[in-house]
Amino acid sequence: MIQIFTTQLSGKMKSLKEKHEELIEDCSRMMAQSVVSGHSLYLFASGEMKSVIPQFIDGIDSFENVKVIESVEDLPLLEDQDTTFIFSPSSHDEKALEIAHAITAKNKSFIAVLGETKEDQDDDGGLHSLTDLTFQLQASPMVPTDDGSRIGTPTALLALFVFHCLHLTTTDILAEYE
Repeated sequence: MIQIFTTQLSGKMKSLKEKHEELIEDCSRMMAQSVVSGHSLYLFASGEMKSVIPQFIDGIDSFENVKVIESVEDLPLLEDQDTTFIFSPSSHDEKALEIAHAITAKNKSFIAVLGETKEDQDDDGGLHSLTDLTFQLQASPMVPTDDGSRIGTPTALLALFVFHCLHLTTTDILAEYE
């Protein structure tokens, strides 16, 4: 089972990198602008996607000036140079949608990292419909079991993979500024 999971995960990460290569570059440029200008990176995460929070703040590959948004009441006055992320396992997570609507009501944009499946994406009204900056992880169970079901949904792992792609690309962009 571990070999199947490892092979499937490797393929999924390669596919994400290829599918979202331009988006990684665009989002990393936004992040670099926030860092260089002394502005903030705001982060909201729900469900298993909360695993990215310690990485953003305390990880070896972390960023300075990261602020966590816990609820709509915590939403600060966003400035144009700030970069805001919403990590959600579903495009229809109620708290994530509430935050997203509050951000767009202020005419600000956000970057969404969604663990959604293709079926979630096809449904109107989710987070993906509120921003053009969406990483669709399309996380699904990858390992078949003896009874025909599947297990091993790597939503959090894929979210961390996206974080590392963004961190590496942003670091590369920041090196160009120096």
